[in-house]
Amino acid sequence: MRNTVLAIVFGILISSVFAQTTDGSLSSISELAKSLTKSVYCLLGPVAMLLVVVAAVVYAVGQVGTSEMRAKAQSWATWALVGAVMAFVIKVVGMMIVTTAFPGTDTSFLTCS
Repeated sequence: MRNTVLAIVFGILISSVFAQTTDGSLSSISELAKSLTKSVYCLLGPVAMLLVVVAAVVYAVGQVGTSEMRAKAQSWATWALVGAVMAFVIKVVGMMIVTTAFPGTDTSFLTCS
């Protein structure tokens, strides 16, 4: 099941990369990597916010059930919040780490519009 979901997500990302080109072809692998990086980077913010909302809903739904359901829901909500925090850290701190570690790196293509 995980492999199927991973394949679908990867397929969607790759298709979005090919849809962004004007002539339907990529001139190099570096353009593909840049476009894929931009797509993932721009999705980190909305995904983090979605994870916070999902965590709140899961926690709230879990409170109306049995104690076992409450414990599971609390665990799932905690992990959703951890994922949201990690996405936020990657989005905010990741760029600073890349520009500090590799001073000549061009990160101007990572502007989300």
